[in-house]
Amino acid sequence: MTKNNCITEKRTFKQLTDIQRGMLEQMAKSGTYKQAEMARELGVSQPTVSRELKRGRTRQLDYKRNYYEQYIAASGARVYKENRENSHARDHNKYSAAFLAALPENLAPKKGL
Repeated sequence: MTKNNCITEKRTFKQLTDIQRGMLEQMAKSGTYKQAEMARELGVSQPTVSRELKRGRTRQLDYKRNYYEQYIAASGARVYKENRENSHARDHNKYSAAFLAALPENLAPKKGL
């Protein structure tokens, strides 16, 4: 049996909305949901929930000066936005003019080889 590794379908990745993040925050605070149950409730995959919980995890200090970690939806949205802003292609203007001028002759095939 052969395996077809050709991927022709368009990927259908979707990010969580602010409403879904708020619902996730409430479910995480209650402590009664597992990640798979949260994912089913939100209509997303379990790895999406896992990444979002990791992204929005914030260290908090209670009134007895004990630290604990808690998911905060606003924090997760902020980190997601920062990551998206940094994920685009870098500006080509950072290369020097001398580099760009020398590039075509160095990319051309060498004669006599």
